[in-house]
Amino acid sequence: MNVKNMLYAPMALMASWASPSVALSVPVYGAICDTAAKVTSTTYYSCSGSSHTALDMSNGTCGEWAHRSMLGGSHYYQYYGGCANSCSGTNCSNPNSNYYFVTGANGWDFRQLHIWYNANSYSKTCDRCALGLVGGTNSGIGPQVHADNRQYATRKSAWYVSGGTTCGSSAYCGNIIGYATL
Repeated sequence: MNVKNMLYAPMALMASWASPSVALSVPVYGAICDTAAKVTSTTYYSCSGSSHTALDMSNGTCGEWAHRSMLGGSHYYQYYGGCANSCSGTNCSNPNSNYYFVTGANGWDFRQLHIWYNANSYSKTCDRCALGLVGGTNSGIGPQVHADNRQYATRKSAWYVSGGTTCGSSAYCGNIIGYATL
């Protein structure tokens, strides 16, 4: 092996480890550091309504408790803001309100919606940090954290089903509630 190949081979190997084409399984923790926080919607809205295929979590308060990043490990959370803070309705044209987006491989992403923005609300790389406060949605449902794992914009339920999370499960920030694909 010549010197040039000896220098570039380790770099090529390192690049293959960081390849964006390899999807990873990442633990997902509850979003609210309050033991009263519960899962209020899973595959169906309000646990019995129309299709939802995501988790909604709430402790019944708005603008008080930190909305924490949910993915275990250090990830880049892209912030999308611009909506007024709200608990049960807003004039914002975006039904997601303020939200975060984490991009993965092979079309996978993870989103956290309904942020009541504060000084912590900006794009950043972090591990289970504060993203803002628990806010609401313009559909008038009330204060909640919405989380979904999608591939090519289609919501998938396997990430929370794999964690055994059902309606009424704890959404406390110290508990693993599933395993997202990124």
